[in-house]
Amino acid sequence: MKTTLLISIILLWGCSPKYYAPNSQNIPIMKSKGQTNLGIFYNESEYTRGFELQAAHAISNHIALQFNTDWIKNGKNGFLNDASEDLKAKGSMIEIGAGYFTDVARNFTFETYGLVCFGKIDSEDLSLSNSIDVSAKFNRIGIQPSLSYSRKHYSISVSSRIVHLKYKDIYTSGNSEYFDPNYLKSNDAHWLLEPALSFQIGSENLKFQFQYVYSSNLTTPSFEQEPDIVSFGIKLKIDPKK
Repeated sequence: MKTTLLISIILLWGCSPKYYAPNSQNIPIMKSKGQTNLGIFYNESEYTRGFELQAAHAISNHIALQFNTDWIKNGKNGFLNDASEDLKAKGSMIEIGAGYFTDVARNFTFETYGLVCFGKIDSEDLSLSNSIDVSAKFNRIGIQPSLSYSRKHYSISVSSRIVHLKYKDIYTSGNSEYFDPNYLKSNDAHWLLEPALSFQIGSENLKFQFQYVYSSNLTTPSFEQEPDIVSFGIKLKIDPKK
């Protein structure tokens, strides 16, 4: 579930660690009661890569639930390719949501979900004689409206996630050139606006999806975070009526 978190993670690159990267958005394009959507995705930002699972189920003709997870670590351009392997970072999250869906015109579906996300980040600097650890927990709460145009073999969706991100239980075992233990403590709460564009193509019930998510920090525009991610993967639709 694609968050990115969201997801949130400390990224170690040069002297500018990053504290947040968004996860992909679950846009199930629900049509009727009993429909279930399952997805598996890979995501990347400039310095992260992650693995996501998504699920959604319509419990009535207008109400649906969703469940998302995401596991992320510093990625291909970061320290995973550093031969020293001195700097490591990872994060994980679980997101749950409930929302409303309806057809607003022929082939157009509107959905909006309330989302709650819980996660943690862990980072370690192994370059010193005594390694430095940094960790934190976080929660994220918000809404995610979307509008989708769908046909049998493809769909296009525009969406936007509006969330409040809060860090807690921030811990560091010391200072290093990469970590300022007071930075996250003094920047522990943020409002984020995260628009996204999604494309699906394939058969009626199994489609390949590509998604782009942009993350704008409305509280502190200079906050050290990744501005966007891309994700791609497979979505399976299970419709008992068909």
